Amino acid sequence: MRISGLGEGDHEFSFELDRQFFASFEHSEIEEGNVKAVILLERKSGVMTLNFAIKGKVEVICDRCLEPFFTEIYTSQKLFIKTGDSTEELDEVVIMINKDDHEIEVGHFMYEFVILALPYKRIHPDNEQGHSTCNAEMLKRLETHKIKQEHDVQTDPRWDALKGIFEKNN
Repeated sequence: MRISGLGEGDHEFSFELDRQFFASFEHSEIEEGNVKAVILLERKSGVMTLNFAIKGKVEVICDRCLEPFFTEIYTSQKLFIKTGDSTEELDEVVIMINKDDHEIEVGHFMYEFVILALPYKRIHPDNEQGHSTCNAEMLKRLETHKIKQEHDVQTDPRWDALKGIFEKNN
């Protein structure tokens, strides 16, 4: 993102993050996506604020059936850019760039923000009837490997005593 020649005030930049963008990162967790990133750069004397708004769909692998599906993501993040004699990351949200730099590389920040916006559990969403849209064949296979619980399971009496203490305190 070119910053030289920009005066003080607000400046907006838009980026489309697609297959080519995600492929540029080694071992990328995402191969396919249609994401729009808008960066509002607020430039003031000696400091810049980058406000990222990232929204779109990315393809992920289902944790349950291992089939790919698209999930929506949205995130807004903020970075502060200071100018100085070196280029370094001062902390998670403050970056120092050399005062002679004419550009800021924002691609890796956008990639990190997309990864952080992914859901923890990546499971196919249910359809309108409330049924899983996971691969039916894989769900059948998983069901055959499910551990069947016996109703008359013998428990360790020490745990039973602890359960009694817990129930009294609730």
